[in-house]
Amino acid sequence: MKIRGWGAVALAYPAAALAGAIVVTIGFAAISTYATLANGMGWAEVQRGTWILPAAILYAFTAYLAGLVVIGTPAWWLLSRAGRKRRSDAVLAGAVLSSAAAMIFVLAAREPVTAWETWALTLSLAIPGAIAGWTLHRVAYGG
Repeated sequence: MKIRGWGAVALAYPAAALAGAIVVTIGFAAISTYATLANGMGWAEVQRGTWILPAAILYAFTAYLAGLVVIGTPAWWLLSRAGRKRRSDAVLAGAVLSSAAAMIFVLAAREPVTAWETWALTLSLAIPGAIAGWTLHRVAYGG
């Protein structure tokens, strides 16, 4: 399988970062909505909290784009050299690398590795990472 050209690769990075950022923001909105309602507040408070969502998507987009460039590019090169060019390879790589990046941030922040929140964050970022990998492959390789 060959890439569709360098233009497709240049578009694949922001497309994948946007896909990952959208999924992260949806998850953030769902969890914050649940937390607000579970704490006895109403929909008015949920609505007032939506101002943060554009900032969340921008932050997540920047984080995913940086991760794709710094971590994803060498991983893509290694996978390509190993002949691993299927979409499932990109999805698995995205999930694993996104989770690994989350764990690195947790360790850098000196959070306890034994806490359930650490693992919840790490594992929850596998989903947007997988979607980012799928999107990158779809845009770069087509089909």
